[in-house]
Amino acid sequence: MKTNIQLSHISTTCLLRMLLRNLWMILATALIFSMCTSLYLSWIFVPKYQATMTYAVTSRRTSYATSGNQSATREVAAVLTEMLETDMVADNIRAHSPELEDFNGTITASQVGESNMIVVNSVADTPEKAFLSICAVEDNFPIIVGYLSNSSVVQVIRNPSVSSAPVNQVNTRQTTRTAALVGALGMAALLCWFSISRETVQTTTGARHLLDAHIISIVNRVPRKWTFRSLLHPSDTPLQVFSPTTSFSFNEQINAICTHMEQEASTSGRKIFMITGVGENEGKSTISGNVAAALAMMGKKVAVLDCDLRNPSLNRFFGGKYVSPMPLNKLLGLPFSKENLLQCMMRHEQLGLYMLFATQPDRRCTELLTSQTMDALLNQLRIFDYVILDTPPMGYFTDTEALMDRVDASMLVVRQDYTPACDINDAADLLRHARSHFMGVVLNDMTYSLTEGHRSGYGYGYGAHGYGAYGYGKSSGRKHE
Repeated sequence: MKTNIQLSHISTTCLLRMLLRNLWMILATALIFSMCTSLYLSWIFVPKYQATMTYAVTSRRTSYATSGNQSATREVAAVLTEMLETDMVADNIRAHSPELEDFNGTITASQVGESNMIVVNSVADTPEKAFLSICAVEDNFPIIVGYLSNSSVVQVIRNPSVSSAPVNQVNTRQTTRTAALVGALGMAALLCWFSISRETVQTTTGARHLLDAHIISIVNRVPRKWTFRSLLHPSDTPLQVFSPTTSFSFNEQINAICTHMEQEASTSGRKIFMITGVGENEGKSTISGNVAAALAMMGKKVAVLDCDLRNPSLNRFFGGKYVSPMPLNKLLGLPFSKENLLQCMMRHEQLGLYMLFATQPDRRCTELLTSQTMDALLNQLRIFDYVILDTPPMGYFTDTEALMDRVDASMLVVRQDYTPACDINDAADLLRHARSHFMGVVLNDMTYSLTEGHRSGYGYGYGAHGYGAYGYGKSSGRKHE
């Protein structure tokens, strides 16, 4: 898998949505940076105080400020700087007062511009040490003068003074705010990089380059209409092609999938279609239910099976209308008989399709899907024009692999910015090498970035009824070489 990042593969909408989902991480990082900075300023940061003293240098050859005075000043400043760095002067300063025994500050000398003045600065941890150290320099100045040029006269023109505030004073409130902003921006950048480096499908261009599969259809996302009533009573109802409020564009996108299935049925006689995904919340159950409903609305004879026995959701999709004494998991646990099949199969009054669902989770999923009853059931259902199977996620369980050789064709539902492309390609390879025909992928829940424009569609997944509710964890997925 290539790791080159291309702008055409990145959706600004996905990045913004990802940042909103992880806003708590950004805020937490900002708070941590702010607290750490505040603790550093309170406990570790050491303020520095500065004491100063000013000397005037006059050349013995003249009594006014000329170029000779400036040259003499530069000479004195250079020698004085060297002297202040010697161990002898440092020892004399520490011996000047008991408070200076542990003095570890810095004393420097510098010429003031092009004048004949030299400023001596002492920086220490406390104002007392800074002042005492500069006084020590003044008291030891006769010793230092002995090493200076005999052609210059050095006099004090400003007595020692010390600053009342630290020279490295910081604005605590402003600094902590800046640290919080840096932390927030850093976490946001890290999240964006993580989202981009995962190489998920964010755009249709990215899907064509990253996925080794044909794109059957693109199902767009329908933005939610936030109202006061919806906030008080949130609805978990999925978008359905047989609902009068469903948009025309969504119906057309589902019909595009049906058209591909009709072509497979007419040209190759394929009837049993498996719709699967790599992970949960990809929207495969909604795609399965809508495709089955759309085919039934076209006048086709359709049967739809919820083979995701660990987390059955198609009954919720169809409004809980499936009530049978012989649910699908119970049917598969018994020897096959037409009597049991007739008890299991229920007709949807509005659509006319036939439903075979499990109503409760069943951990015997692999055992039931690989049973002889399953083979006999699929053979018996070939009297229908179309048989739609909704399966468990391929990235979590091997149940789907047990069905790959039992169906006629399969398709993979890929949700935008959800599953890494390498895992999708691994799943596509498994489906491609099965006995059944792999039709391609359905790009689901797609939104478009600002540069791509905006289209409407839908988004629906497992929600609160995901596999985590039943104790199943996520797999890491196989990497595509």
